[in-house]
Amino acid sequence: MENRITDLIELYQIREQLVEKATTHQQKVKEAFDKKAKRNNFQVGDLVMKWDAFKEKKGNHGKFDSLWTGPFIISQIQGNNTFMLKSREGEPVFDGPVNGRFLKSYVI
Repeated sequence: MENRITDLIELYQIREQLVEKATTHQQKVKEAFDKKAKRNNFQVGDLVMKWDAFKEKKGNHGKFDSLWTGPFIISQIQGNNTFMLKSREGEPVFDGPVNGRFLKSYVI
């Protein structure tokens, strides 16, 4: 009976160690992901380029064609990572909002 109790205690301790090890591993993976993750902190008035999804498929673009169009100016922030764009002249260019994952900062 004593052997069984000591085995259960050892099993509980091993389980606690594994849980602790798993949480530290998850934290390391999260830190590595956060380090590589791109943060889009676009503000109204920023110059951005928009991904041209039509040209994305093979055959719709040449080898050296750019898959980005623009630059555009962010005119409004609609919601969570959603933006309204206008041209440099101030005219709206798209009928609806554009998702932030299709935008990147335009560097002059």
